[in-house]
Amino acid sequence: MTDEPVVGIDLGTTNSVVAFVNPAGAAEAIADEDGQRTIPSVVHFPEGGDPVVGSLAKQQAVVDPHRVAAAFKRGMGRRTFLDDDREFVVDGTTYPPEALSAMVLKKLKQAAEAHFRGEVRKAIITVPAYFGDAERKATVTAGEMAGLDVLRVINEPTAAALAHGLGGDAEAGTILVFDLGGGTFDVTVMAVGADGSLEVKSTGGDHRFGGLDFDRLIVDRMAAVVQAETGADLRADPYAHQDALAKAEEMKKELSRKETSTRPLTAGGRSVMFTLTRAEFDGLLAESGHLQEAEDHIINTIEDAGMEPGGITSVLMVGGSSRIIAFKDLVERVIGREPQFSKNLDEDVARGAAFMAAKLEETVDPDGPGAALAQLPTPVDVASRGLGVQALDSQGGGQLVNVVLIDANTPVPAHAEQTFGASRADQTDLELVLTEGEETDLDFVTELGRTKGTFSKPVPLGHPVTVRLEYSVDQRITAKAIDGHSGDLLCELEVKSETAISDDEKAALLSTLANTTIG
Repeated sequence: MTDEPVVGIDLGTTNSVVAFVNPAGAAEAIADEDGQRTIPSVVHFPEGGDPVVGSLAKQQAVVDPHRVAAAFKRGMGRRTFLDDDREFVVDGTTYPPEALSAMVLKKLKQAAEAHFRGEVRKAIITVPAYFGDAERKATVTAGEMAGLDVLRVINEPTAAALAHGLGGDAEAGTILVFDLGGGTFDVTVMAVGADGSLEVKSTGGDHRFGGLDFDRLIVDRMAAVVQAETGADLRADPYAHQDALAKAEEMKKELSRKETSTRPLTAGGRSVMFTLTRAEFDGLLAESGHLQEAEDHIINTIEDAGMEPGGITSVLMVGGSSRIIAFKDLVERVIGREPQFSKNLDEDVARGAAFMAAKLEETVDPDGPGAALAQLPTPVDVASRGLGVQALDSQGGGQLVNVVLIDANTPVPAHAEQTFGASRADQTDLELVLTEGEETDLDFVTELGRTKGTFSKPVPLGHPVTVRLEYSVDQRITAKAIDGHSGDLLCELEVKSETAISDDEKAALLSTLANTTIG
């Protein structure tokens, strides 16, 4: 056992939570200085002051929209996340999504340290199951910039299922986790054992699909009504637009409890009362294709597990947007059974991560009241996407194609290898282009990055060179080139996304954040 505190963190698109496991083996979310356990993932940069994260930052979006960053999780592993694909810049400084996420993580770290009255460094951070390599690495980078030792990243549906199971609510069988949050969407099929074990069979989803998109549907309807009555476009005024977005979020949540919601809107100096019914909201979700997209992901993920909907024995709804009645009804219709909602819908992902962190670090006495946690088998997850390399088509023609080495939904950790011939005489190096996706055509896969390694010895033209990909339990990639005859290691290759922040940027941001108190 160790006495060093360890936490689980749900780094969400719209809200984030930090949790720990107490000596009795129960997971608890930690409140910030304002008593809030669910902290908005929003950063405000006040003029001349330190960044502010959380509810106060979210409130500033209406009055100071150009100095507020939100929804940056959608840009993890990329340079941009804003609607018009711009980088976020304040006072001449560019803040990539990793840096903004680091500020949220530091806020959570500060809350945990206030709770424990001491330093907190070790954490497990959750990510959407459908996050790829670049996004996962960016999440680890954000944690490091916040001063955390990231023990592992785990998938959000797996964490939610862990929390659900350790709460005594899960039964042996096959569970479908429908995880619809503020900005991301995952569907996961997993087997739950009688001993509480979890084995993921398949996963699918879209990491740019969630509550934010539904808010914008409501704003579009608001804009149409306001323009019809006043002739003004509320979206043209950033202050009126932010006010509309805030009210759209309120109405969306209210329509999960009531049949009708009404809010006042202002544009062009005039006020308009806007009313939306639940039936109208359902219509917006249907007309936009969001309901059909969700249904397609459910069916495809079940098929990827080699099953039919009737084989699902229970459904767990996770994420704040899963409260929307239209999605609950959709899941019930497709699966044929009423879904379950976790008791702590907004906290369960962080609680599950805390359980996993406590198990890994052995913070709970195996002979005490938390014995069930100590005996829990480690969950088995799967690769969310296929992984491969670019290579010349073996059928000839000199065309580059995608060669998949690790298939999607392969249990992790995993490794795979394929042998190619050296492309030139006395070859001394190898440039590897790593890909993510299942298609052969390179137009339909994502290039993860290019990496080059120098061989420990030259090899002749046509000499077999084996490329080996290794996929860790937290779904990060390493690559090796091996002599196909002798088995000698020719080189190890570090895989770094071309869109990731540079080492110099990371060092500068680390220095800045180390000397910054997040409000």
